[in-house]
Amino acid sequence: MSGHDEPLTDLGAVLFASLPRSDQRRMARTYVRGLLTTRGRKSFRNMAYSLGGPRLEQSLHHFVSCSTWDWTPVTRAVADIMMPVAPPRAWVLRPLVTQREGESTVGVHKRFFAGSGQVLNAQYAVGLWAASPVLSYPLVWRLLLPPEWLQDEARRVRASIPDGFTPETPVECAVGAYLGLPADLRGRLPVVMDVCGIDTAVAVHRLRAARLPFLVRAYRGLHLTAADPGLPGYGAGPLPMYQILAAAKAPRVPVAARAPDRGIPDVRPEAGGAPPAPLPGGEEPPRGLVAAVRVRSPHHPVRPGGRDGHHDPYDLLLFRTRTDTRHRPDEVWLTNMLDADPATLLSLTALPHRVDDSFERVTGCLGMRDFTGRSYGGWNRHATLASAAHAVALHSHGPADLPFGRTFAAEPGHLSVSGV
Repeated sequence: MSGHDEPLTDLGAVLFASLPRSDQRRMARTYVRGLLTTRGRKSFRNMAYSLGGPRLEQSLHHFVSCSTWDWTPVTRAVADIMMPVAPPRAWVLRPLVTQREGESTVGVHKRFFAGSGQVLNAQYAVGLWAASPVLSYPLVWRLLLPPEWLQDEARRVRASIPDGFTPETPVECAVGAYLGLPADLRGRLPVVMDVCGIDTAVAVHRLRAARLPFLVRAYRGLHLTAADPGLPGYGAGPLPMYQILAAAKAPRVPVAARAPDRGIPDVRPEAGGAPPAPLPGGEEPPRGLVAAVRVRSPHHPVRPGGRDGHHDPYDLLLFRTRTDTRHRPDEVWLTNMLDADPATLLSLTALPHRVDDSFERVTGCLGMRDFTGRSYGGWNRHATLASAAHAVALHSHGPADLPFGRTFAAEPGHLSVSGV
C-alpha cells in the first residue's frame, strides 16, 4: 500500500468521473499512481515496472497516447477539488521549456530563447497556475505548435493534431492557456504573465482586449509614452521604459512582508522524510517598489480625435521591483490595475517565483517533462494527469495550511512528500 492510495481512491472518483468507461477510470488512477510512486523518469516502461510488470506498459501507452478521452473535464475537476481549500490570488502564466534530442517528440523545434541567449531544440509550452503566496498548483497546459509541425502534413497526421490549428506565437500560446480555463473561472482573478521573450506590447493589448486585470513582466526593448505631466520626457513621444523609470522619483513604499514558506511539499526522491533543502525561490525574499510611473500604452501615442476600440491609447502603471538579495535582478512590470495598493502589486509579482518553486519540488518530479511521444493528445493527457497527481500529492500529505487532516510518512522506494 502507498500513502497515496486512500486519497487517490477518494479523489479519483471526482477527478475521473468524466471518463466514459470504468476501465478508463481505473487506468487513470493507475497512471497517476505511477506518476506519484515511480522513481526517476516517468516513462511508460518505468511506471509499468514500478506498478507491477512489463505487460502494463502497452496499456499505459494506449491510455494516454492513443485513447480519445477528453482531458478538459479533468482540468475542471482538479480546479473544483483544489480551489475551495487553496484559493488562488491570481492566475500565473509561466513557460515550460524542455530540451529534446531529435525531432520526433510532438512540438519539438529549434527556437531562440531570450532567457538563455541560445537556440535550443525543445518543446515550448505554457502552464496556467492557480497561485497564492502559500500554495500553487497547475490547471492548464498548452503546447506551442510551430509552423514546422502544422505545415507538414505527414507530421500532423502522425501526431494526430486536430484540424484548425494554426501556428502560434508565445503570446498567443499564453493567452490560449488562459482561455483553457473553464469559462466561469475567467475574469475572477488578475492574470500575472511572466514569459521571457514575448512581445510585451502585444501581450498587454491582448489581455486588455479580453478586459482582464493583469500584470505583465516587461523586458528590454519596450517603448512607452510618459503620461505624467510632471515627468521629464512628457510629450517627447515613446521612450525606452528604463529611461522613463530612471526619470521617476522613487516612491516611499514599505517593503512587502516575507511570504510564508509553507504548503509546498517536496517529492524529490532524495528528500526522504527530512525537511527539503533550500531551493532557489523556495522562500521569497522581501521585495520593495523602486519606482512607479503612469505611462501610455505601448506603440499607441495619443491621436487627437481618433478612437479605434481596444487600440485607443490607455494608461498603465509601469513599476520596478527590487528583492532583498544580490542573486535576483530587478524586475519591471506593467499593469492596468492603476488603483491597486503597492503591497498588493508586490505580492502578485512574487507569485511566479512561488510557481517555479512548486514546479521544481512537485510537478517536475511527477514527470511533467517526461512524455516523449509523438501524439498531441497524448502530451495533453499526460500533462493533465500530472496536474491531477500534483493535487493528489497535496491531499496525501496535508500541508499545514490546508484542511486535509491526514499526514503520511515517507515510504521506502517511493517518492516522498513532506510539508515545508
